[in-house]
Amino acid sequence: MGPALGIGVQLAVMLVGVFPPELQSMRPPEHFVCQARAECYFPDGPGAGAYFLKRYFWGRQEILRFDSRHGTFQAVTELGQPTARTLNRDPVQLDQMKAEVDRFCRHNFEMDIPFVSARKLKPQLQITPTDIDSSSHHTLLVCTVASFFPGKINVRWLRNGQEEDESRVVSTKLIRNGDWTFSIQVMLEAQPERGDIYACRVEHASLPAPTSVQWEPQSDSARSKMWTGVVGLLLGLVFVVPGLALCLMKKKGPAIPSPAALIS
Repeated sequence: MGPALGIGVQLAVMLVGVFPPELQSMRPPEHFVCQARAECYFPDGPGAGAYFLKRYFWGRQEILRFDSRHGTFQAVTELGQPTARTLNRDPVQLDQMKAEVDRFCRHNFEMDIPFVSARKLKPQLQITPTDIDSSSHHTLLVCTVASFFPGKINVRWLRNGQEEDESRVVSTKLIRNGDWTFSIQVMLEAQPERGDIYACRVEHASLPAPTSVQWEPQSDSARSKMWTGVVGLLLGLVFVVPGLALCLMKKKGPAIPSPAALIS
């Protein structure tokens, strides 16, 4: 509760100092956004290409921004023009914003990148088949790749060792799990035949070599044999259990009469 409140107070003070008096005196609507957002970009690492971007929003619309590549405040909308002109006449303010590339961006990059680059979690793979149309024997194979880090990953479907046509493959977007891990699902519409072997192959930075999980279609005869075995087992239990119970009852000794029976 304490840290959150402190951040809110600092943000409010910062916004009052940046937004023009006409906005500060405006009565905001019931639902609105008043926000300042700092962003760092590293196209080629923390070298010369890094830049700092600060964006200011009012009423869910960006009105003003500072880009360290230009070194000045730029109005995005007409509402931000007075503030941009005022801030660009303040050399102290401009020098402070230009210094954010080193003070804020590169400083945090050097602190955070060792943790991010060293953290590698292996993906967990699972294939789930779902019948689409039993008459045409179409099956949707879903390869779930879960709990991996970093987010860059390559997932492919193979049939009998050959890569499947990409037109039959559909993938979800990368899912952020909220715990510094990612998940993704890659689906293949297949028409499996007896003897086919499908594989979901994954390439990831946490793996020394590509890994895969396989799935084989089960034929109708195999299914019927399985159900025949299950039914046979159940019938066997129906006959064996009563016989075993009768046998155990016969092995028991004579019943001990109750005290009432002895008195009578």
